Amino acid sequence: MPIEEWDHLQARSPLCNGCQKPFADKEDYHTALSLTPEGYRRRDVCQACWNAAERANAVSYWQGTFQVPPPPKPEALKKEDAESLLRKFIDSKDPGHANARYILAIMLERKRTLKHRDTTETDGQKILIYEHVRTGETFLVPDPRLRLDQLEAVQAEVVALLAPPPAPTAVEQALAAAEEEANAAAVAVEKNLSPPSQP
Repeated sequence: MPIEEWDHLQARSPLCNGCQKPFADKEDYHTALSLTPEGYRRRDVCQACWNAAERANAVSYWQGTFQVPPPPKPEALKKEDAESLLRKFIDSKDPGHANARYILAIMLERKRTLKHRDTTETDGQKILIYEHVRTGETFLVPDPRLRLDQLEAVQAEVVALLAPPPAPTAVEQALAAAEEEANAAAVAVEKNLSPPSQP
């Protein structure tokens, strides 16, 4: 299966994949990431259901402590931040986003939003495995093997993507106002020319 078709984002399960018991707040759990014909598969299990055989068959393994996620905050005006941009690029699976995806993941690791759990290699492709510190989601980020001479351009691209759009200039504002007036005038003319409706 091509890397573009993998599910690069897998959420931590709220319940044990073994006994199906919901995880309690602050309960320790084990996570095994296995490579199947369909792609990577994540299993989260409680201490009681964990067995060492799962670790032997996993390409990556880690332990964590379950934290009940806080209730979602009401969504204010959505701004493009590093995390939402990474999520968008992972969901798009566009190979053109590989470099930016990698830089965004490293930025979020430095901000302690993502925690690097492991690095594995599949078919010659190095895969960085991250876990979101707050939500427990797994992010699979292919390493694009950037060269040093490429870093500056990719960083500039990411900065441009994260920057707020520039405010419209006075000319752009005047053109938008004129277009709005012209549209309003066209609607008024159309209303005056339409025949009266029949009862």
